[in-house]
Amino acid sequence: MTRRFFLMLSLMLAAAIITPATAQAETLFVVDTNDGYLNLRIGPSTNDRIITRIYGGTQVDGVGQSGSWRRIVLPDGTNGWASGNYLTRNYTRQRPYDSIVGPTNDGYLNLRTGPGTNYKIIQRLYYGQGLFETGYNGTWAQVTLADGTRGWVSVNFIY
Repeated sequence: MTRRFFLMLSLMLAAAIITPATAQAETLFVVDTNDGYLNLRIGPSTNDRIITRIYGGTQVDGVGQSGSWRRIVLPDGTNGWASGNYLTRNYTRQRPYDSIVGPTNDGYLNLRTGPGTNYKIIQRLYYGQGLFETGYNGTWAQVTLADGTRGWVSVNFIY
């Protein structure tokens, strides 16, 4: 009986040591920056290549850390590194945006060159990103981003 107990205990301890712990994602938000965006990079350094820009209010998942850098995952699954100095657990809008991007089925909203799905996509916008509205055409809003980028979005996904 004691031999069986020690064998089971040994197997359980070995399984606990070999099996890696699954890290929990932490919900974070990009703060509003003077540039209007935060760079997402392939590594935790300003020397690493920029993957994309992320904007104030964008909700991301924090999945790792290296010094002051955070490994994050965007709503569309893109992952990379961003300075933890521009990420927060609780987002408070710092700029007087007219509207923000709401939740979408696929995790992003397309910013387009014109008011319709037949126009070219400029870039993806994410939940919580602030927008300045500058005009309307039917169910489409012309918007300007914090960095000055202009385009059109469906009003069904902003509030």
